[in-house]
Amino acid sequence: MTGSEQWQAPSPTGDGREARQKPEDTVERRITWWQRGLRWIAWLTFLGLAVYYSQSVYFSGPEWLALIAAIGISIWCMAKPLGGPKYELKEPTHLLGAFNSRTSWGLVLFGAILTLGGAASSMAIIYDVATGRATVGDVFRDIGIFIEGWIVNLIVPTYDAELEKTHAYALFVLVIPGLPLLWFNVIPFFNRGSGFQVHPDGSVSVRRGDSWEPLLEYQYSDVAADGTTINFTPPPDGPPAIVLPQDRVFSREYGARLPAKVSAEFFRRLLAGRGFEVESASSSSNTFTARRN
Repeated sequence: MTGSEQWQAPSPTGDGREARQKPEDTVERRITWWQRGLRWIAWLTFLGLAVYYSQSVYFSGPEWLALIAAIGISIWCMAKPLGGPKYELKEPTHLLGAFNSRTSWGLVLFGAILTLGGAASSMAIIYDVATGRATVGDVFRDIGIFIEGWIVNLIVPTYDAELEKTHAYALFVLVIPGLPLLWFNVIPFFNRGSGFQVHPDGSVSVRRGDSWEPLLEYQYSDVAADGTTINFTPPPDGPPAIVLPQDRVFSREYGARLPAKVSAEFFRRLLAGRGFEVESASSSSNTFTARRN
């Protein structure tokens, strides 16, 4: 289906609120909180040792042990999760309890490390060229030597390319993957919206400070979902706008991630049952617009 169409869904209760259904248990289990903590400790220990021994060209014994331990713990956590049953929220009727947005701090840390490495190399290039310590030709020559030696080391691990003798100008390319990775994982932290709660009858409450307030859909004139957030826009004399998270949303009830398209379908049905004209590309789309009649 292409383009945009007015979307209406049948509602058992007549107002868009459907009875909740518990998702089926699966044989898979979730990683428990202390396994996640153990994995963080292992990788941060390796990172700390790598920084401590950064003056050495080769991995030290503690670095190898920390790396092996971090990899082993990660594999064990994935192969033997000790948390509760793993659920999948596949249907809008599976939404029950509180939902909130979470940030992937592991990807944020990884993106920050790449970005800092690339930025440091870029600043070194600018400083060396500006002060006459190197010419543009020297920079390109150093980059060529570094790339050539790095490739040879990958092919022949026993060969010493003496990369420590270069200025590592080539590391400026780390900004290319690092900055987008950092950006796309930090955005949900600053644009996460308010947590929301779905009650057994399908009604919704929104987190306001330390309390929950019911979502009164009729007080809003327009609603738009863009795959990242769901924005409830009031008329000029209406209540404050509401922004709900849609990207990286997790259920506190089941500890499962809520897919954006399932979240969109839930609110499409709710709004359609409350008298809104809903337009969406399809019932599986994670975006829609709705206007109150």
